[in-house]
Amino acid sequence: MERFKRLIERGLLTVSALFLLSASAAAQSVVVDGVGADERAALIDASRTAVEQVAGTFIDSRTLVENAAVKLDQIYTKAQGFVTGTEILAKEQQGGFVHLRARIDVDTSPDAQLMNNLSMIMMLNDPRIAVAVREAGGSHDRAAESALDSKLLELGFSHVVASERTAGLDLSGLGSASSRTAAGQSLGADYLVLGSVESQATDISLPDGEDGSYRKTQLKSGCARLTVNVIRSATGEVVGTFTTTAKGVGTSEAMARSKAVEKASAKAAERLEEKFRHLGSEAGTHEW
Repeated sequence: MERFKRLIERGLLTVSALFLLSASAAAQSVVVDGVGADERAALIDASRTAVEQVAGTFIDSRTLVENAAVKLDQIYTKAQGFVTGTEILAKEQQGGFVHLRARIDVDTSPDAQLMNNLSMIMMLNDPRIAVAVREAGGSHDRAAESALDSKLLELGFSHVVASERTAGLDLSGLGSASSRTAAGQSLGADYLVLGSVESQATDISLPDGEDGSYRKTQLKSGCARLTVNVIRSATGEVVGTFTTTAKGVGTSEAMARSKAVEKASAKAAERLEEKFRHLGSEAGTHEW
């Protein structure tokens, strides 16, 4: 925790670095020390420190969240994935450990995963998000909900409401802004991601002979349509909406429909990232 406090202090003093980094810059280079049982372990340690330093320049008091230490630590565990280059400047063996100093290049391009995660968390102040997807019959579609939950967690949001809590949400009664606000309040969510999915399956037939007839195969073709609305719970307003479609093939109607829904959900997860990134850019111009 003391290390995190020093990081925060450094971030408060150097927040202006956020505006000094050129949008065209591919990486920020820092010189750091690393220690490990071997050279590889020492480089991993150095990489974490480098990412920690770079991330620290993008933190200010307005955007810090209660669990910032935990969230940043999750980012640091993936430090190797944000490094684009390393150069060992000095290395020595001490007490059975490798100590080295290295120049580490950290990817700070605008579309880099590190920068996306940091900006998303900071701009939106890591809100609580609840995901619920309704099937045609009215029940929850767990596969679609899981895909969207996973994408939100991957983006760096840590307050994704557990599916056990959203399972009790009545998806048929959320047609008005007031009902959506009430649902958001009951879940303690700042945003609701509400989806509805429709799917169907048909037989796959192949040409059979020269008479133009077709022979039915054992395969089924499924198609799915998933519509998603992003709701701001405080007002119940729809702040983003989109629809994705996909097809899938299986040996049964259920399997074909399931594969189609899975693919449509994967597409929706990518679109969801776009919507929250847009919300994040808007939030960056307001006090939260």
